[in-house]
Amino acid sequence: MTAPERTRQQLDPVGSLGNRPLAIVLAAGAFVYGLAMTIRTIDQVSNLMLAVLALLWLGAASLTVAIASSPSRAPFTQTTHLVVQLLALGAVVLSVASQWGANQFIQDDFGPMSLGFLLLALGPYRPATELATAGVLSAIFVGFITLLEVPYLLTSVPPVSFVLVGMTPILALAFASASYSGGLVTALETWQRRSRLNVEQRASRLREGITRSVQHDRVMILSEDVLPFFHRVLDRNVLTPDDRNRAREIATTIRSLMVAEADRTWLEVVAADDSIAGGGTSRAIVDKAGRASRMVTDQRTALRALIVALSDEPTFVDGSMRITITGSKSVCNGTLTAQFTAGDYDIRAAFAPYFAVMRIVFAGFQIGFRDRTLTLRFSYEQR
Repeated sequence: MTAPERTRQQLDPVGSLGNRPLAIVLAAGAFVYGLAMTIRTIDQVSNLMLAVLALLWLGAASLTVAIASSPSRAPFTQTTHLVVQLLALGAVVLSVASQWGANQFIQDDFGPMSLGFLLLALGPYRPATELATAGVLSAIFVGFITLLEVPYLLTSVPPVSFVLVGMTPILALAFASASYSGGLVTALETWQRRSRLNVEQRASRLREGITRSVQHDRVMILSEDVLPFFHRVLDRNVLTPDDRNRAREIATTIRSLMVAEADRTWLEVVAADDSIAGGGTSRAIVDKAGRASRMVTDQRTALRALIVALSDEPTFVDGSMRITITGSKSVCNGTLTAQFTAGDYDIRAAFAPYFAVMRIVFAGFQIGFRDRTLTLRFSYEQR
């Protein structure tokens, strides 16, 4: 598993679900602002076709943000951010071209503000350094285009004034977005470090108690068969061939039980503890090579939370869950299937937060729903 990027979406996928409405509003606001300013300055448009194309490119950038910020498409990647930037900058160029020679004022150009709104919408989804860098580069590009327009403008002021007017909205909103992203990520990382420290301290205090509990369980196993057998032999004070055979059977049984317990993966323990095994753990979990043990902590936590949530769903068909894990030397592939009496939309809506987390911690996460059967596919690198 590659290290998560320093974004809120990847460090706190569930908490970032609430950011999507704001991202949609900001992306829509960027397009609406562009449309309003184009209508307002229609008398300065020398090429209507280019003005329409500029709005289409801006609309495509806004739509990309709205779609890519969906939890079902997480995470929001660097490539997607690049697409948004190129579409927005393309809209700026087309807008300037549509007003070339007729533009009178820089203040009513929609490019800087619309681009700034889009960068602000990306705050929860991209790292602070990336947002700040994108803002600076975009501001320089827009400033250069503005400088080319200066000879055609009405107001007689130093060219640097126009350049600053064009660059300032982009820089202000880009750094605001970067500040939000960086501050939130720093707070999340601080909280996670403290949480891990508390868990380690608590684990160290509980380890001794767990050891005693395991020893008690082993004693209970021995007391059911071994101790009664010893008592019978001591009472008779004679060791018969039947006693030797019985001792061999007990030893074989205990050895097999202990080997089975030692070989069980955490996923098989979850299947047994959370009663999802149905007809038996061996049927519910197919992991012959024990690849479930190669998941990192975040992956185990996300998968177990999903398993528990699915089994607690009222429409879940008891005993229908199956988890198969296969793979090669470097990559493991998992498949989870479960049957429900509810429809596709209800299941997807009910477990959207869990699916969002799974998309973050697992690579190649896919969802399928057919004939009331949910199928999840995921992969992860072996540690």
